[in-house]
Amino acid sequence: MYNFNCRVVPKNYQHVLALVFAVNELNENPQILPNVTLGFHIHDSYFSERMTYWATLDILSTSYRFVPNYQCDIQKNLMAIIGGLDFETSLHMAAILTGYKIPQLSYGSFAPEDADQSQSTPFYRMVPNEAHQYTGILELLLQFGWTWVGLLTVDSESGEKFMEILQTLLSQRGICLAFSERTPKGTYLEEYYNLLSQWLQAYLIIAESKANTVIVYGEDKSMFYLQLLLAAGEAENVTSLAKVWIMTAQLDFSAVAFRTSQDMQPFHGSICFTVHSNEVQGFKTLLRSLNPFMAGEDGFLQQFWQQTFHCSFPNSIAEFSETCTGQEKLDSLPSSGFEMSMTGHSYSIYNAVYVVAHALHAMFQSWSKDRGIVRRWRPQLQKLQPWQLPPLSQCNKNCPSGTRRKKKEGEKFCCYDCTPCSEGKISYQKGRKH
Repeated sequence: MYNFNCRVVPKNYQHVLALVFAVNELNENPQILPNVTLGFHIHDSYFSERMTYWATLDILSTSYRFVPNYQCDIQKNLMAIIGGLDFETSLHMAAILTGYKIPQLSYGSFAPEDADQSQSTPFYRMVPNEAHQYTGILELLLQFGWTWVGLLTVDSESGEKFMEILQTLLSQRGICLAFSERTPKGTYLEEYYNLLSQWLQAYLIIAESKANTVIVYGEDKSMFYLQLLLAAGEAENVTSLAKVWIMTAQLDFSAVAFRTSQDMQPFHGSICFTVHSNEVQGFKTLLRSLNPFMAGEDGFLQQFWQQTFHCSFPNSIAEFSETCTGQEKLDSLPSSGFEMSMTGHSYSIYNAVYVVAHALHAMFQSWSKDRGIVRRWRPQLQKLQPWQLPPLSQCNKNCPSGTRRKKKEGEKFCCYDCTPCSEGKISYQKGRKH
């Protein structure tokens, strides 16, 4: 989980709960890893290279001592690491884990496959290749005739790659980019204010563009910065952004606790890709049973409760006027605040735990020369349901019958004038080039 000024992000807290749920489920299952108890440690990368390297080395160290490559006292028996919500974090972790040959199961890295990279980094993706999202975005734009669109990507290696590949694909299918902006990348909340001028510049470009559709690509916390971007623009009395936002699966509305319905207003009508998920029996029961006064070893629960329900506990630093009673219900929250169903990333974590467990189970069977059949477990694919929208996002309206497109000098090919067809020729279709 990441935080801003020690804040727990609701969606990422569900990641923790999915991990706990899967581990407990396996430990209570005598058919998998009998007489073996699985455990876990949770570390935070804070979306910082330095903290990612530190956390990775700490995982490899002896318990309660930051001493990598030295074994003493209680051993962790580290078998695998589940991590990497964003691609850069996965790569930073892999740079260290490669030397230890410890597998990393990445539950949120969408970067395209790279032959050289896949051979040098020991991580396994629990999510589909990013190429599927390119196809999905392209087909979506073509379906609705959105040929004049904007692109907003985080200023990172994966963002640059996404922009480069998508621009080529769009151009091949006759779709133009009205603008392509890189959003500044910050690790901590304080950095946002130092980058405010850059955010406002991006806001003005988006607001003044004729493109009514904007593709957004970024890491998980980009949703938070995008919300602040829109709020900052509104505060400066800039034109409101009435756009259709198309967001990649790394972004999620529940990644940030929206305090008011006004915070969600600019995002009505958005289209979000998502990671596949299934209903996991018993998970909602776990969520409904959460009690902040019986948190036990869960050091996140009370923080999560305060920031989700905007209340305070006795003896805590008062942030809210209301007092937490423990009677608050998670299922009373809007999905933008917290989701009761297991999200795609949480489901990937749940699957990753089972992958590790089954791998260990198979290894133990091999050691004991047991030729029994190992039960195979595989998530079932769920068919996506189609849905439709009314908005248009074009530089020009289609030319009516009897006219043809005429290129505008100095403009991209999606912007054109309509001129009558040549004498003796006529077009019965709209938007013809000749």
